[in-house]
Amino acid sequence: MALRARLVVSKLAGSMFDFSTKAHRKEAWLFLDTVWQGLEYLNEQVERAEKERAKSLGLNFAYCDFGNHPDDAMICNYFIWYANALCNFIGVFKKAFRKDLKKKFRAVITWRNKVAAHTSWVWPRGDSADMQDMSILLFPEFNFRFDGHFEVGGGRFISEHGYSRTQRLFVRVKNFLRKLLRIKVPKEPDWQWGLVPTHKRLTEIVSKYAPAKGRTLEPD
Repeated sequence: MALRARLVVSKLAGSMFDFSTKAHRKEAWLFLDTVWQGLEYLNEQVERAEKERAKSLGLNFAYCDFGNHPDDAMICNYFIWYANALCNFIGVFKKAFRKDLKKKFRAVITWRNKVAAHTSWVWPRGDSADMQDMSILLFPEFNFRFDGHFEVGGGRFISEHGYSRTQRLFVRVKNFLRKLLRIKVPKEPDWQWGLVPTHKRLTEIVSKYAPAKGRTLEPD
């Protein structure tokens, strides 16, 4: 009884959302609340790093030093932790609120499956050699969309000298099959994503299902 009372009282603190009131499975509130706090923390850390990087470099050009900046390692770890936590959050949120968010965050989930949780380099599952190599080239890109954000997964599976003649022919054949014959040919996975824009979108979506804590209407 005492433990239950402490849990009820603790709902007043924690994350910005009430994960129990409108949920179909209310027992998931503590897990969702705890993971959300972690997602918020990681977002704050990356957002702070973005402001510092923008202050030192400006926002007039895209920048990537392939992991040579002192902060790059921690930024990559924030992405790894966020991607894994987000996947767990999405799974529990689906059961609690009967809303599947996987399609909304497909790039993050792909990157998580191929890099953050288990690299394609170790667990290829039919992936190409180029993709396996890319899965262990871990570094952030900054401002590539000229929006002041870090991203990962922006590398493409081509050689450093671009497409060879054979590769160009292969691409043309794939395009022919897709467009004219309507044959489904596997594409390179889209796993490029930014943590701060992802968290902003997640917040907007979650707010439609879980109300903010302690929100009251102000009198006119």
